[in-house]
Amino acid sequence: MELVAVRQPAPRLLAAEVTAPAWTGRESPTLATNWQGHPAPAILRTSVRLGWSQHALRVAFECGYSELDMDDQADPSTERDALWERDVCEAFIQSPAEPHAASYKEFEVSPTGQWCDLAIHQPRVDVDIRWQSGMRTAAAIDHERRLWRAVMEIPFDAFGGAPRPGDRWRANLYRISRIDGVRHYLAYAATGTPAPDFHRPEAFVPLVFA
Repeated sequence: MELVAVRQPAPRLLAAEVTAPAWTGRESPTLATNWQGHPAPAILRTSVRLGWSQHALRVAFECGYSELDMDDQADPSTERDALWERDVCEAFIQSPAEPHAASYKEFEVSPTGQWCDLAIHQPRVDVDIRWQSGMRTAAAIDHERRLWRAVMEIPFDAFGGAPRPGDRWRANLYRISRIDGVRHYLAYAATGTPAPDFHRPEAFVPLVFA
């Protein structure tokens, strides 16, 4: 398994639109299983596209849903701590600038565009919740089609520098959603833990900058 980020021009305006020409031309990976690798409910179908320009990495999610658990009065311009307690999509990214194999950066976005970023120095032991990446988000909910879309844009300065074409970082993608109030934990690459646990850098897969 691997994730591929496609080179694309920087958008003039960040928008929750994943059918624009900048996002097309490559099959999108899907989050089709839960954290243990078992098939996820079809209604939670989740596709992802990754793109990059000279200055930033962009990750776009398109998510089917059964119900939404979110703060619809939220201000997406400000960070929300503990965003993972509600519906969210997440990207865990490990660049070559990280000091060791257990450190990485965590980025989250909600259906309303709320966001959260963290520097993980040691999972669940040494976490910097005050770290600021400079990320931006855009999100939109299509109630008629029961879909929500979100895009996160993360400056490469947050990772210590930009990649070059062909570079390989490491990453994993996740989603938390609900059906009848029961939380479901989706993962691109399964972590295989007995209880849901996304903080397993050993499960990260290559992130290739095409």
